Amino acid sequence: MKALVIVGHGSHLNGDSSQPVYDHASRIRGMSDLPDGGFDEVVECFWKEEPSMRHVMDTVESEEVYVVPAFISEGYFTQQVIPRELGLDGEVTHRDEKTIYYAGPLGAFKEMPDVILERINDLMHGKKTREGRTALVLLGHGTDLNKNSSGVIYLNAERIRKREIYDAVEVGFLDQEPEIGSVVRSIEAENVIVIPVFIAEGWHTRETIPEDLDLDGEVTVREGRTIFYGGPVGTHSSMALLIADRAAEAGRKHAVG
Repeated sequence: MKALVIVGHGSHLNGDSSQPVYDHASRIRGMSDLPDGGFDEVVECFWKEEPSMRHVMDTVESEEVYVVPAFISEGYFTQQVIPRELGLDGEVTHRDEKTIYYAGPLGAFKEMPDVILERINDLMHGKKTREGRTALVLLGHGTDLNKNSSGVIYLNAERIRKREIYDAVEVGFLDQEPEIGSVVRSIEAENVIVIPVFIAEGWHTRETIPEDLDLDGEVTVREGRTIFYGGPVGTHSSMALLIADRAAEAGRKHAVG
């Protein structure tokens, strides 16, 4: 038997923080054509909510367990907290007659640009753009304490840039340079698409970002420019398949023979 364990951060203050994990787990349970045969069990757990990741392995019956952190980038939680709480030795752990495969976070996975582009397609469906240039801005949280936090945003920007879909692909952050407001103000394009590379909705996506950018909603029309603001990448339905693919890759990476 095979199990998928999706690990989210969770929050005591924001009920929406855990919702994408539950949504994607539900979608995966309903998929009949998953890679490598799918999963017999799909389980959710969290750091700041119940069910707790510390006890999740006690609820899993399968001998093969694939753990996927629902995080965008490598950092303190993926490198220290999750391995500690789950008792992992590294990418592969053998314990209590189980083989546990630990996958990396989602943001650096090769399929993430496809999810970002699907989020953009949903945002732009039925909306009119101005004549002229169209620029994409990927928005990350950022932090001066962890370079990996910003690196994954730059990685996805470069991957999308190589596809030559937009006239420009830029990055901006909340807590480090380049600051998102200055990026959007300075970019030379008549149409600007802003996509938060976040896992869940929350205070930043609903309050601080729209306030900082002076947005009216999904579409903000200004003199000579229209700004399109999408929801977080992590809430898009296509993330479910990405999570399943991330797990399957972790297993194939360590397959014998």
